[in-house]
Order: sequence, then C-alpha cells, then structure tokens
Amino acid sequence: MNARQSFSWSAWCGGKWLGESHLPPEIRGWPGAGWPPQSSISFGNTETIFLALLFLCPMRTATLLFLGLLTVQLAQAQAPGRPQPAGSGLQAAYYNGTNFQQLVLRRRDANIDFDWKRQPPVDGLGWEYFSVRWEGYLLAPTTGEYEFSTVMDDGLRVWVGGKRIIDAWREQDHVPATVRLRLEAGRYYRLRVDYFQTILDSRAVLRWRLPNAAALQTVGATYMFAALPASAKPVPPPAPPALVVRAAPATRPGAAPSPVQPAVRRVAAVAPPRLVRRPAAQRPEPAGRRAAVPAVVGLGDSLPDLTKLRRGETVALKRLYFGQSQARLLPTSQPELKRLVRVLQEQPALRFEIAGHTDNVGDAQKNQVLSEQRARVVRAYLVQHGIDSARLTAVGYGGTRPVADNRDPQQRPRNRRVELVAR
Repeated sequence: MNARQSFSWSAWCGGKWLGESHLPPEIRGWPGAGWPPQSSISFGNTETIFLALLFLCPMRTATLLFLGLLTVQLAQAQAPGRPQPAGSGLQAAYYNGTNFQQLVLRRRDANIDFDWKRQPPVDGLGWEYFSVRWEGYLLAPTTGEYEFSTVMDDGLRVWVGGKRIIDAWREQDHVPATVRLRLEAGRYYRLRVDYFQTILDSRAVLRWRLPNAAALQTVGATYMFAALPASAKPVPPPAPPALVVRAAPATRPGAAPSPVQPAVRRVAAVAPPRLVRRPAAQRPEPAGRRAAVPAVVGLGDSLPDLTKLRRGETVALKRLYFGQSQARLLPTSQPELKRLVRVLQEQPALRFEIAGHTDNVGDAQKNQVLSEQRARVVRAYLVQHGIDSARLTAVGYGGTRPVADNRDPQQRPRNRRVELVAR
C-alpha cells in the first residue's frame, strides 16, 4: 500500500465536519515524508477537536479504510458555536468634588483613556475639582501574566478581582504606574477604578499588555462589562484570613487539671509616699458666667484673628511649605492648614482671596504659573475639608508684588509666600 496515492483529512468540530481547507496549517497536508508519530499537537489552549484520517488506497479487489484519531488543541478561547459575549464598557459615575461628594452624571464609558485638556469631562462639571468612579467586570481572554499600566494626573486607584493593584491617590503630573497580575482565561474579574482631579491638566488611562503580546494597548470595551453576563464565571473576592482555633491541651482521662500556681515575685520594701497638700480645686463656674472665647484663641502667632481683617487687608500664611519649584504641599504644612480650616468652619461669613507670590528669580511667566498653582493647591485643600468653594478664590501674582528686596539673598525668601486677602 502506498499511503501517498490518495488520502484526505476531515475534522469534527463544533458539531459539524470541516474540510481540509479549514484545518490548522501545522497539520494540513499530512501524512508525508518525515511525518512524526504523535497523539496530540498543541497550538495554544482550551478546546479539543477530533480529526479523522481517511486513507483511500486502491487495491486489486478492495478499498482499505483506515480511521485514526488525533487530539488537537486549538488556539481559540472557545470552540466555534460558543463565542464569549462581547462587552460594552464600564459604568461611570462623575462627581463634583475630589472625593465623590456630589453625583452629577452616570453613563457607560467604552474604555478609560481620557485627556480632558482642561475641559469639563461632562456637562454639569467644571474642569477642576471633580472625581470619577468606573465599575464593572474585566474578562481575561487568555491565561497568563498581564501587565496593567496607567497614566494619571491627578490621583488614581485600581482594583482587579477585589485586589487593589495601583494606589496613587495624590496630586501628581502625568505619572505612569505599572503592575503585573496573573489572570485565567474566561474568568470575569471585578474591576473598579477611582480618579480625582484638582487643578491644571487632567488625564486617566488604563492599559494592559496581554501574555506574550509585544505592546501595551488600551483595555477595550470588548473585555469590559458594566454587569456580569448570565453565563459568566465570576472570580470570588479574596477570602478573609481563616481563624485559627487552638485546641486546649489534652489531659489524661480521670485526672483533674492541676491548678495554676501564680508566680511569686519578691518585691523590695518601698517607703510610704509623702503626703503633699494641694490647694483645693475651685468649683467650675456655671456655663452662663463663662467669658466668651474668640474663635482664633490658641491658634498660635502664625494665624492672627481673621475676623478683624478689613476688606483688602492681607495675612501671610507663614507656616506653609512647598517642594522646591513645585506646587506640592509638604507634610509640615498640615498644622497651619488645619488651623485655617477650623477658623473658616467657625466663621462662615469670612471670604478670602488666596494669593500666591514668588521672588523675581527666573522666568516671570513660569513664576506666575507656579504662584497660581500654589494658591490653587491651598484652595483645593480647604474645599476638600468642607469649606464652601464660593468663599475662596485663588490668584497668582508671580514676582510682581514683593514685600522684601529681591537683591538681598537673605530677604528674598520672604517674597515666596501665600497670603489671605479679605474680601
């Protein structure tokens, strides 16, 4: 019998027979010279098909039919006839305020790839001081290690499968972040992304690199679902740590447990304490007789009584500290900011312009931008802590209003300041 005289391939897949033209190229044209004996050929993962090899060989009086079975792994995630449902994006909620204070709009976003370029993200919001939350499910198309990547300005947090994989909840400027995570094909992972914007540029991007892929790409709507499909296999949230119950020590049957004898410590004799007579405590005065205490008493010399300021008068916030040539408040500024929040909460009628100033060293335009950024950062802090934004404005004057001689290096730092101007 000459196997090359006549042969054909057929495949049973997805409930129907396929011809040779539909077979993977790795097995099309077999058998042939050097055909290796194999029982399975792996092309990728997940689905099994059965191939029937038919040899039709002419003989003198009969035709020999030979049937062989091969198991082949296809590279598709599912066999034909059972496609995965396609997603349409995530549920997005847009809020006024940087901490989800006031819901403005809900909508469906196909992906997270936004650069708002100082424009409002949706109607009803400004282009500053807003936040967004995207929620839904992420379908993993294949099994392996995924690389998730973001670009953010300002804060961003990402959860996949109930696990927080990115936590950059702070003001920042177009900062990238990357993390790797193993996912299983066909599983739906709970996805949540939080974002907030304060001032200037605003950008939120979520990308991934699939296993064995060459480049990052935006996570598309096909893999993101606002609700879990009926046929889905969700990934359960991480289980809390199991409680470990320690068994009581075993005792011999019939034996009574021995009583625990307290340890005996020898204590040196101590002389009795001397009695010190103190003046009798005075009775507290009734509430109606107490003297009224001004709201700013006890706030320190750095923050005088703001209620006495006349319109146009200024007070410098002397204990605010920023990163060098940056609009980033340092942690040492917290006491001053907290004092200011408390005063503004107790005096709701006060309204101020927050004025930023620099020295005259360097480019004047850059100095003006920096001074305005710093003023806006202070305003954002106050708004985040409950102060009505309508009570505050932020303006940057750069180096145009010095209070000290810029030619003297010892005096020049006094010009780098943030002031409150009564309105």
